[in-house]
Amino acid sequence: MKFKTIYILFNAVILLSFGFIFLMPLLLLGSDYFALFVSKNWIAGALFLLTLIIINGYFLGNWKLFRLLESEDWRGLIHLLEQRVYQKGSCRRGAIKMLINAYVVTSSIEKISDLETHLREKKPALLRTFALQFGIPYLLNMKDDPKSAETYFGRAAERKDAPHRDWLRWSYASCLLLQRQFDAAKVTLLELHEDKLDPVLELLTLHGLSFFAGVDPQLAERVERERRSLAQRYTAEQWDKKIESNSKHIQIMLFNAIIRDAKSWLFDRSADGLGRREAGDSGSPSASPNDEEKTIN
Repeated sequence: MKFKTIYILFNAVILLSFGFIFLMPLLLLGSDYFALFVSKNWIAGALFLLTLIIINGYFLGNWKLFRLLESEDWRGLIHLLEQRVYQKGSCRRGAIKMLINAYVVTSSIEKISDLETHLREKKPALLRTFALQFGIPYLLNMKDDPKSAETYFGRAAERKDAPHRDWLRWSYASCLLLQRQFDAAKVTLLELHEDKLDPVLELLTLHGLSFFAGVDPQLAERVERERRSLAQRYTAEQWDKKIESNSKHIQIMLFNAIIRDAKSWLFDRSADGLGRREAGDSGSPSASPNDEEKTIN
């Protein structure tokens, strides 16, 4: 259903409902009682009309925005939002989030970095709110510049009040693994695994720890025990739903191959807990500490 049709139906239903409730005393009890009713309830009626005017003002003020969303005109949406953010100085969270999503849809990833730079100067408080989203360029460029990614996610994960902090910490651990900083990566993953995590992130964390099982017998036993326990909690179909429900996290899209690999490892009853993969199999940012010559692309 088109936005214009929804808008008209919304107003029609609200006005008809209000008119029926407000005029019912006149129809049932006559004009004398209606006058008394109005004198005692006119404030409620005025507040209702004021609220309706505000709602309509919001929709009319954002009419072009909603039409662009309806037609999936992402380029037009980006142009409109960039005008609001860069020219008019609007830094509303909804607009920033929508603009980042539009950049992702159109693969304009470099513009996310430009937006981060702009907000760092104009509205630095929003950098914490959108730390995960502003990490997208660092994730995509992690193989070419892993140090910058490590620095970004390390700083972002330090803030305990950061939204999606667990995902930031996992991304930081992935950067460490890519640079073969195995001791630091292991500590980060162990600390992360101690927290109560979303099932998908719990799986990814446990899978990351499996790379250290070959050189740590106690960790190998723990990883295998946790793997079996996790495999019993959900079926393969339920895992697919869990992954789909987490699709709002950009990491789910960027590391879809790693997640598929981790799911296969989870349900592999013959797994020895090593979780080792051949180079180029899944696009993982991780590297195994058991084999210095192998890298996971």
